[in-house]
Amino acid sequence: MRLIFYIFFLSQIFNFLGVIAEKINEDPLESNRIKWEKVSEKEYIPLKRIIWKSYKNDEILFEKLNVNEASETNIDSSSKEIIYEPLKKSASFRTQIEPFLPLNNFLDYANFQTSVWWKSSFQGGASGGTGQQNPSLVFDYGISDTALMTIYFSEADDSLYNLINGQAVNYHWQNYAFSFKKELLNHYENSFGISIVPTLEYWRHSSGSKDSKSIYNQQDTLDGKDKFENFVGSISLPISNKLSKNITALIVPGITFLPEKLGSKGIGKNAYGNNFYIGSGLVFDVTDDFNLLFSYTTPLGPGDNHFDKYLNYSRKSIYSFGLGWDINPQIGIEGKITNSYGSSPSTGLLTIPSDNLPLYSASITYRPYGKDTYLAALSERDKSISNGGITVNNALIPKAGTSQAYFNYDEGGTLFGFYGYSLSNIFQIEILNIGSFEGLNFGGNMNSNLYSTYLNDNNFNFRLGGKLLIFSPQKNDLYWVSLRSSVGRNNDTNQGYVFSEFINTFRVNDWLTLNVSPKYFFSGVESFGGIGFSSYINLFDNLMLIPEINTSIKNNSDLNSTLALRYSFSPKKSLDLYYSNAAGVQDIGQLLKVKDYRLGFKFNFLI
Repeated sequence: MRLIFYIFFLSQIFNFLGVIAEKINEDPLESNRIKWEKVSEKEYIPLKRIIWKSYKNDEILFEKLNVNEASETNIDSSSKEIIYEPLKKSASFRTQIEPFLPLNNFLDYANFQTSVWWKSSFQGGASGGTGQQNPSLVFDYGISDTALMTIYFSEADDSLYNLINGQAVNYHWQNYAFSFKKELLNHYENSFGISIVPTLEYWRHSSGSKDSKSIYNQQDTLDGKDKFENFVGSISLPISNKLSKNITALIVPGITFLPEKLGSKGIGKNAYGNNFYIGSGLVFDVTDDFNLLFSYTTPLGPGDNHFDKYLNYSRKSIYSFGLGWDINPQIGIEGKITNSYGSSPSTGLLTIPSDNLPLYSASITYRPYGKDTYLAALSERDKSISNGGITVNNALIPKAGTSQAYFNYDEGGTLFGFYGYSLSNIFQIEILNIGSFEGLNFGGNMNSNLYSTYLNDNNFNFRLGGKLLIFSPQKNDLYWVSLRSSVGRNNDTNQGYVFSEFINTFRVNDWLTLNVSPKYFFSGVESFGGIGFSSYINLFDNLMLIPEINTSIKNNSDLNSTLALRYSFSPKKSLDLYYSNAAGVQDIGQLLKVKDYRLGFKFNFLI
């Protein structure tokens, strides 16, 4: 039920952001307001360079005017060259390298952005699965041009990575954090800056269960769960200097405030404690939209930020390196390797509980105020395929602000529902992808770990994901190319997997479209690749034939086929009737074959 609440909460946030952005855009007083600034005599350099700065910092490009042009525009011809330049903020998406390493970058007044972060180990450790995961949601709001409010929420609920005294120990934490960043000094606009960043957090965490002993119990051998709720915090002082046009260096002294002892069964120290630290970072702007990110942080004590499988506490340096790409002014993505497991300013200094491992970190940031990528309108034939296929997806994404949904059922009892929302013309977030596989006949393979883990009798699979459009004929590319990835788990076994695909869609002529989709399934049980092929064949304006084939590389016997007939009530509503021996329409089901063909239907909607 907690996951359903989070999904609902996320969907409401995105709807709220869209409404607010639309409201602001409709307000002419806000959009036309001018911000007047006093210029001191020391800063005044007559007739050399004029910089126009609008309230919203809009990037409006002006051409250079030479002396001759000036005379033609009622400007004194005796003046020197006048250059109109927009005032540009660097790294507009990036307000931090890590939660405990904030950058001296701010959003414009009343602008906001939302980021979803995902941190995970590469292996599942003692609890299996795809990895020890710590997802988080971050919301930034510009209180002013020099003050930023940030709200964090994160949760980790896997067992400890290593066995403790031969036992798999349950370990859970949940963070609600509020951070305020205020600029103290900004010398020569983004050249040298100092800010102060205090943070207050509510940290709920627990360890142990009825079958395992809590790591905070140092007095006896009894199993049981210990729960704690603490207010923790941090203070940091980011100091940045722009070494060149493309390189910004960062030094961050700070302190985190965490408890040193938890519960009544501890003997001495059984938790992290307070930590002074000194962090350093480097942002290298390869281009205006692409950055390389590096950081290294040393905890100075007196507390610790790591404990091992023997519950010995110590201090470990924290590192990260990776890249960030602002795909357009609305959408930014980031990927890094780091040993920082926490996702809030107070816990970001901590390694993965019970070990010190390199983790992968990925995020996507959405700014509703940014300018979207322009795409030409789809033709009527292309609109009819925007709802995708049955077991092979296509690369098209509905335009920004469009909701996509489907409902699927087959005669075996398999039932799935999907809801996605296009935050941008080039990015769709998959907010809801839930359902269960029923009535599957795999023959002798049913006892394998793969099937029993994800397709067992009581399975209920829920997933979250996203789809990014890279190329499109709507912006003069030859064909559509998209990347799609999703994560989730089977609620019964509490085991998850990652599913990714690289989708290619080709419009051959007015009545034929082809899809080629390499896919990869990654889990702690088994990992393998596959590929899907499909076509859309227009028989009439509102009737389409969709043949599909999927095969997994691990086993040729998993080749499955689907034949569907789609009737379009309108370009936004259609009904698919299909006959298939694929296990199902959701991710892993696309790559697996069942013994018997089944009839099914799928309702598709664009709203």
